[in-house]
Amino acid sequence: MREISHVQLPVKRLDKAIAWYEEVLGCELAGHFGVFAVVKFKGDKVTLFLWESADDTTTTFRVNVEPFPAFGFQVEDGEDMDRLCKAIPEGKATRDEEGRRFLKFFDPDGNMLVAHTE
Repeated sequence: MREISHVQLPVKRLDKAIAWYEEVLGCELAGHFGVFAVVKFKGDKVTLFLWESADDTTTTFRVNVEPFPAFGFQVEDGEDMDRLCKAIPEGKATRDEEGRRFLKFFDPDGNMLVAHTE
């Protein structure tokens, strides 16, 4: 195995999800293929495949009842984290012992994500 190439997320309304990932997370649309789309984070080779699904499903999983994100991403710096915290006020912001900042939040389709500083 060489590297992770993509992560797949289920969404209810594809065009709405694409807009949210672009506007809130700053992703770029790399391709739209009808039932799924590919979006990219700035400067990252890993892509997100957003799949339109009528099923009631998300990537969020639970550990001892607590929800956990299927994947996380690193923000550029503290200012980038501040911007994200303002854009997603319902997110849960925390800081670890080393001073790294984390923001756990849900996309509009219920997929939990986590953003963190280095």
